Amino acid sequence: MLKKTRPADAKELRIAMLGYGFMGRCHTNAYRVIPFFYPEAHINPRLLILCGQQEDNLEREAARFGFEEFGNDWKEVVADPRVDLFDNCGPDPIHPEPCIAALKNGKHVLCEKPLALSLDAARQMRDAAASAKGKALCVFNYRFMPAVRFAKDLIDSGKLGTIYNFRVSYQQYYGHDSSLTPAHLWYCSGARSGILQGIGSHAIDQGRFLVGEIKSVSSLVRTFHPERALPTVGCEGVTADEATVSILEFQNGAVGVMEASGVAPGRKNFLSWEINASKGSLRWDLEHPNSLFACLSDVGDCTLRGFTEISVTDPSHPYAGKFWGPGHNLGWEQGHLLEKYHIIDALAHGKPLSPFNATFEDGYRNVAIIYAMRESSRTGKKVELVW
Repeated sequence: MLKKTRPADAKELRIAMLGYGFMGRCHTNAYRVIPFFYPEAHINPRLLILCGQQEDNLEREAARFGFEEFGNDWKEVVADPRVDLFDNCGPDPIHPEPCIAALKNGKHVLCEKPLALSLDAARQMRDAAASAKGKALCVFNYRFMPAVRFAKDLIDSGKLGTIYNFRVSYQQYYGHDSSLTPAHLWYCSGARSGILQGIGSHAIDQGRFLVGEIKSVSSLVRTFHPERALPTVGCEGVTADEATVSILEFQNGAVGVMEASGVAPGRKNFLSWEINASKGSLRWDLEHPNSLFACLSDVGDCTLRGFTEISVTDPSHPYAGKFWGPGHNLGWEQGHLLEKYHIIDALAHGKPLSPFNATFEDGYRNVAIIYAMRESSRTGKKVELVW
């Protein structure tokens, strides 16, 4: 005899999302699969409202994503008393105003990076979050890749000793073809936010997350195709850039080099870093996301010393136990799933947020570092960070 299933009791968190493009799809996917991978958390991320500008596309995408309602007035959405979490996946220029309004209306807020395109707007968002009832978080999903989190644990445990050097690079190939017009390239069309804001922000965050706070920068910011150096929307004096190289000085004495490029043939979405310290080294890259390469001086025969590849997929590794078993690799989307789960679980059950989630303070400091890099490039001088 067939019987009907009954849904498990779950704490409901009602979500309104602004934006239904690439990141909107990514965030929605994470919310939809959280109950599948974390049934014991008893969470129901309820997709309540999808908000966007083009109503014909919006209705279609709301139905496809599984949202119950849709609308094109974000002011109505952030004032809706049913909404618990406002998720801003909209274009970069419309991060500040809706997020600040949502916080004033008592909502929790999750905002895609960059937090804002201008330093003043980022500061206003940080200040609004500091006085708000709801939690305010900025998306830096690579913090939640299991191998990155494992590296963080090794560093925090002291197994690496004193960090000396940090090298980080984020490279993509999209702009290497000089025949491509600005309209064909994400970093100089639309908001025209450039490579430094678009992907360099992730490289900066990896440095702050793994090594510590950045004290000063000495940078060169370049656009190799003059016709692509278009003014960034809402940022006076800032143009879309294509590459940045920066020397980093950390407050703990470590030194680093950061580069971001949108003109790197062969690199589709290549984030990589290496850390050298008194007891060993670690390295990781997004083209091999499940592997952490480690060289620890007090482990093993010194005649065999070199980097050892660790498949960070065992149940004892950070985050990996909820998925498919040792050696069954995770992908890019799981970084977002893990980040969103830790947010949703904390908000739904009144728990402290994960210490690894990025806050609006983190988002603000990231924008401040980007501004310091631009200033250093303009003046040819080292710039000290002041918060």
